[in-house]
Amino acid sequence: MEDQQQTNPSYWNSVIIAALITAVVVTAFNLIGGYMTLGSEPTGSFFSSAQLFSTIGCLIGALGGLYANWHYTKAFDVNYKIGKGALIGLLVGAIATVFAVLIGEIWGFIDPGFEEAIIDWNIQNMEAMQMPAEAKEQAIASLEGGTSVFMEALYMFIGLGIVNVISGLIGAKVFASEE
Repeated sequence: MEDQQQTNPSYWNSVIIAALITAVVVTAFNLIGGYMTLGSEPTGSFFSSAQLFSTIGCLIGALGGLYANWHYTKAFDVNYKIGKGALIGLLVGAIATVFAVLIGEIWGFIDPGFEEAIIDWNIQNMEAMQMPAEAKEQAIASLEGGTSVFMEALYMFIGLGIVNVISGLIGAKVFASEE
């Protein structure tokens, strides 16, 4: 059993480090994008440059799987198949989701009005849109209902999970290829 443990060192340290970095980056970009959105006037457009900031944060967060694979191979000088790299990426996405939700909940105590302000801004933006009244009312009603923490975490896990599986595959191919 000890020989097997030495030949297959644990990747959990690399996963946790990459997940924490990913969660901090994604949350920071989302908060900055949110405050930039609140600092702008609702124009009635679906997208704005301030909202793009959050998307950029998600794309940077996609590098978590790549970083975890790089860190793991540099720490232990191991080679493995790309499937293990995908698993490492998926774990980074899952744990980063947990960390990001926790950071978001902590931020809710620091600025309790932030989420409500974002919802209000989006409602004002919907009201300024050129769309049929019925569609506008449905969109506003869905915004007013809010989203549960569980649903936000699920959406974040789907997003971070998919992109980090892909970056994990790439990381394993680049850093840990058995060829």
